[in-house]
Amino acid sequence: MTKHVLRLSGVLAWMLVVSPTLLWSGTAAAQSSGAVEATPSLTRAKAVALTARPPGWQSPETSSPADDEQLDWRQTVQLAVARYPSIAGARSAIDQQASLVDAARSGYLPRVQAEVTSGQQGEFGTGQVATVGLSQMLYDFGKTRSAVAREQAAGEREAAELLLAIDAVIEQTGQALIEIHRYEVLLDTFATQIEALGRVEEITRLRAEAGAATRSDPLQARARVEAVEAKRSAARAQIGQWRSRLQTYVGAEAAARSVSAGPGALLDHTQRDVDIDGLPALQVARAQRAEAEALLRNARAQRYPTISLEANANHRLGTAGERYEGVYGRRSYNNALISVRSDLYRGGAVGAQARASASALEVADEQLRTERLLALDALRTQQARIDGLEERIEVLDRRVTSIVETRELYWDQYLSLGTRNVLDLLNAEQEIGQSTEDLHNARHDLWLAQLEHLLASGAARAVFGLETAAERTWPGPSGAQL
Repeated sequence: MTKHVLRLSGVLAWMLVVSPTLLWSGTAAAQSSGAVEATPSLTRAKAVALTARPPGWQSPETSSPADDEQLDWRQTVQLAVARYPSIAGARSAIDQQASLVDAARSGYLPRVQAEVTSGQQGEFGTGQVATVGLSQMLYDFGKTRSAVAREQAAGEREAAELLLAIDAVIEQTGQALIEIHRYEVLLDTFATQIEALGRVEEITRLRAEAGAATRSDPLQARARVEAVEAKRSAARAQIGQWRSRLQTYVGAEAAARSVSAGPGALLDHTQRDVDIDGLPALQVARAQRAEAEALLRNARAQRYPTISLEANANHRLGTAGERYEGVYGRRSYNNALISVRSDLYRGGAVGAQARASASALEVADEQLRTERLLALDALRTQQARIDGLEERIEVLDRRVTSIVETRELYWDQYLSLGTRNVLDLLNAEQEIGQSTEDLHNARHDLWLAQLEHLLASGAARAVFGLETAAERTWPGPSGAQL
């Protein structure tokens, strides 16, 4: 048996040393007959060029339908919004603020009070007085109106912050999906690269055993393989980290599924004309300004009196009541009056509150300007990033095609002519792997930029079917259950 093995190894070595053209021709014949490939060929080069595009690159019209185990990106984001507790908390804050508006509006309505006082009742001696009183505010120089305006502005702020919370969940979930997809694609790329470098290692090993090459050639190839294996291990670790992030938003069962279907054309909805003032961040800033303005009006109104209509029904009890009844023939008496009340002195608190509210209004004005600048900057930055990445993808696509053709020529020159060494083959394989990796990364960076642009333009909720997610009656994820 040992002799047969040695004889077979000798034959292979003779083919590699004496006539590498025969080996190359035999490989081509094996390809035409459906046999397993032993060396790279034009068919494999074309296959690598095609697999340089990540899954999900094509539009939904041309891509194959995803199987049941793959996550639908739109439904995944909807599930995250439905599950994440900050969204429910923001809705409750809106309900709380609506109740505070009702409480502020109660200042327009009459107040009915009841009290019992006990003690010395003047010349009637000791006793008690039971009183039922009604008070109706007639005019307060805007105190109640400004209080209502302040609570309404706070309600608008809470509603805008709910939209910001939804956008934050969209951003985190979308980013996790993109990154998981990125590293899943890179794992496939690394596997292809390891296979290609393994073929180089095998041929160099056979040539070294036959004495046609140095022993350093297969060692160099093995070092390149191990380098790619290290990158593959790092990619697996990244997938684990991003799946943990996704699990936070959608749960363990959904996070464990594949995202290889890609977003398709879901993120291709960039808008050039955006209503800046309609963005949630601008809505929050405007609501904060309205709050500060209402507080300023309220602080200034505190300098003026409150005019009210008051009516009281009193009934005397105890010894004082008996004496009162002896004098007036009854224990009860009523009164009605117009009341004008104002604080004459509060230690300077009114003026200090007015100055503080004026400063708060200035802060809110500057914050509104800042948010507008930030919104414009985000839109311009992400649009420029999208344009740059689209151009980069075109260049990288041509680069992958060119280096694959170069690799084919290097193999032919190495096997047939002997004008190329193993370092040229390894560099070509590494260049293919790196350029393909760069192409994948650029495509996923483009998806991230498109997602950020959707968020910056306020269109992300519409794209992911979350236009009504801010409403308490929102039904949750649509379509099939995840």
